[in-house]
This record gives sequence, structure tokens and C-alpha cells, in this order.
Amino acid sequence: MKRSFRSQSHVTDMLFTLGLFCVFAAAAFILVMIGIQVYQSTVAQMQDTYSTRTAISYVDEKVRQHDVAGGVELAELEGVPALKLTDTLNGEDYHTYIYSDGEYLCELTVRPGAEPSLNLGEQILPVRDFSIEDAGGGFLAFSAASSEGGSLRFLLHTRSGWA
Repeated sequence: MKRSFRSQSHVTDMLFTLGLFCVFAAAAFILVMIGIQVYQSTVAQMQDTYSTRTAISYVDEKVRQHDVAGGVELAELEGVPALKLTDTLNGEDYHTYIYSDGEYLCELTVRPGAEPSLNLGEQILPVRDFSIEDAGGGFLAFSAASSEGGSLRFLLHTRSGWA
């Protein structure tokens, strides 16, 4: 009789250990799955924020590079609001237009006498609802929306008093 009791105790111990291992494995699997979802969400949000902030920073830097009298102005390119930046090289004015085509921030540089066209611009960064407007008092307002629904607005004051 002792032998069967010992054998039954051994089976119970083994089943308990196996059950405990299965609970641990299931908990570990669930934890890994939650971690994957959090990681994917964080990466998507960072990419979205990166694109929006980089677009705003790019335009900001371009305006600062051209911040001289007559170097920065608001314009329209085929009915689309654009930022027109002027560079003078060998006595000729070259114009760079920065605008949004709805999905991308685009840049187009044209030679003197050339007609600018929206479809000729180079796509720089993906951006949604990008706008450039006169905020008054020498301020330019840049705004862009992220795909997550948030928006970013940036005010820039030019030293040259472009307005």
C-alpha cells in the first residue's frame, strides 16, 4: 500500500509542476503579446510625430536661411498657398516654392523666367493638412496634422520683417 501512495504522490507532484509551468508559459506569452502591441503603437506614434515635426522644422530652417529683405513671401502656386523664397545668384533671382500637395510637403526651385508648376515639385516629407499663413506682425504660422489626429502649430518671426 505504501508503494501505491508514493506513486500517486509522484504523479500529483508532476501534474502540479506541469500545471505551474503551463500557467507561467501562458502568462509569459500574454506579456510578450502586450509588449508587442505597445511597441508597435509607440513606433507608429513616433514616426507620425517625426514626420510632422520634421516638416515644420524643415520649413522653419528654410525661412531662416532666406530671412533677408524680399527673401520670404507668401504666394499661390496654381491656387495652392505656398511659401516663396528668393535666392540671388549671379544677379539673377531664383525662386523656391514650398507647398503641400495634400499628402507631401513639396519643394520646387525655378530659374528666372520659368513657369512654376505643382506637378514639378520634389516630394520632401509625408505630411497632412500642412498650411503656411500670415499670422500678422511679421509672424508666419506653420501647421500640420498628424495621422493620429493631433496637430502642431509653429509661429516664426522673421528678422527682415517680410510682411
